[in-house]
Amino acid sequence: MKKLVTTLIISFALAVGVGACSSPEPVDQTQQGELTDSDPRVPDDNSPYDEFTFEAGEGWTVTGEMTSEAFDTYLWLIGPDGSSLVQDDDGGEGTNSRFSYTTTASGTYTIRANSYDGAGRGAYTLHYTANPGN
Repeated sequence: MKKLVTTLIISFALAVGVGACSSPEPVDQTQQGELTDSDPRVPDDNSPYDEFTFEAGEGWTVTGEMTSEAFDTYLWLIGPDGSSLVQDDDGGEGTNSRFSYTTTASGTYTIRANSYDGAGRGAYTLHYTANPGN
């Protein structure tokens, strides 16, 4: 009986340990959102934003594309240390935003869906991916 209990405890510890060390999973997300007066604001220009977080490994390719019929879009990619890595205004078609970035560290990344100026409000679509490099 003692051997069975010991085996179960070791098996459980290994299962928990393996889960804790797992690598991030690839990301492929599409978000329908809306910038409103009740959203948090960028201090520099008082423009509203929404944020989306995900995990990525070092050397991963992160892409983002934001489209809106209502306003001029603006995208930010923020790194695990809180620094702004990419900002894009019109990298997409018309006034839509698009970026691609290769990560230099593993961790939690944030995409900020924003408007080009403080007046931008309305519906948008955000598509973002994060995938291991080749």
